[in-house]
Amino acid sequence: MKTIWILALDGVMDSSLAITIDLLRAAQAIAADGAARSRFDYRVIGRRASVQASGGMKLATDDTFRKAAAADAVPQWAIVPAMGEYGDRLASHLTRPDALQARALLQRLHAREVRIGAACASVFLLAESGLLAGRTATTTWWLAGSFRERYPDATLDQRRMLVRDGHLLTAGAAFAQLDLMLAVVGDIAGVRVAEACARYLLIDRRPSQARYMMATHALHHDSAVASAERWIDEHLAGPLTVSGLAKQLALGEKTLSRRVQAATGLSPIKLIQRRRLLMATHLIETTKLPIDEVAARVGYRDSTTLRRLIRRELEVSPSGLR
Repeated sequence: MKTIWILALDGVMDSSLAITIDLLRAAQAIAADGAARSRFDYRVIGRRASVQASGGMKLATDDTFRKAAAADAVPQWAIVPAMGEYGDRLASHLTRPDALQARALLQRLHAREVRIGAACASVFLLAESGLLAGRTATTTWWLAGSFRERYPDATLDQRRMLVRDGHLLTAGAAFAQLDLMLAVVGDIAGVRVAEACARYLLIDRRPSQARYMMATHALHHDSAVASAERWIDEHLAGPLTVSGLAKQLALGEKTLSRRVQAATGLSPIKLIQRRRLLMATHLIETTKLPIDEVAARVGYRDSTTLRRLIRRELEVSPSGLR
C-alpha cells in the first residue's frame, strides 16, 4: 500500500499538523469507497514516542527519525508540516537534535527520489538539508527576506502558493498546508479524491500569495529600501522612474538596484510595479471604484496594463478580487 510519512518536529504548528492529518483522514474515507489503487496509509515520524506542538497539542508518533532513516522501506511522500517558529528561534531550532535527525532522514529520502513536501518555515529545513540548492521554492511571503539571505543558492518565488521542482513541493504560509496536501492527495490517491476533499472541507484554491502580501512587513531591514517604498507609495499616480527614485534617495542607480535586490529580491522597476499592484489590489477589494479609475490612481494611463498585470501576478481577473 502507498504510504505518506509526516515528519513532525517539536514545536510544529498545531494547525498545520492538524490540517495534514485531517485532510489525509478525509481522503482515506473517500478513497475507501473507490478503487483499491487510490487507498493509502500514513505514519507520523518524530524524534521521540510523541511530538509536542507549539500550541500544546501532543500526538503519539508511529516511528522515530532515526529508525525511519535506517529502514529499508521508503514512503511515496514525506511531508514536513509548518514549524511554529521564525527569526532567531527558527535559526536556533534548525541546529537542534530533532532538526538534525529530520535533516538526515530528508537527505536519505531525497537521494532515493522520494517526493517531499514542506510548507511555511519548514521550507527552511529542506534548504538547510541541501535539498533546495539550485532549485526553485516558495515559503511564506513574510519570511522571504530571511530565506533569501540564508539560502542564496535557492531561487525563491514567494508570490506562488505552491512550487513544484522535480520531486520537491513547497508551499507558502502555514495554511497553504491545505493546498500542499490537496496536491499530495491528488498525486497519491487521484484527482477525484482530492477534488472531493476540497468540496467536503470547503477549500478554495489559492494559486498565488501575492494578493495576501501586506504593503510593508519585516521583509527587509534596509532603511533606504523602506524609504523608497514610502516615496513610491506617496507618488503612485505620477510617472515613476528608477533614476528619479535614486535621486530622491541620494543614491546611485547601481547602488539602489543592489540594495533593493538584496532586500526584496526585486529590481527597482519591479518594486515600483509591486507597489502599484498592492495598492490597486487594495482599492479593488475595498472600494467600488471602476477599474479605469483604480488604474489611474496607481499610475497607469489605461486599465489594460493593470488588468494584464493582475492576471499575470495574481492569476485572477480584477473582478475576481471583488
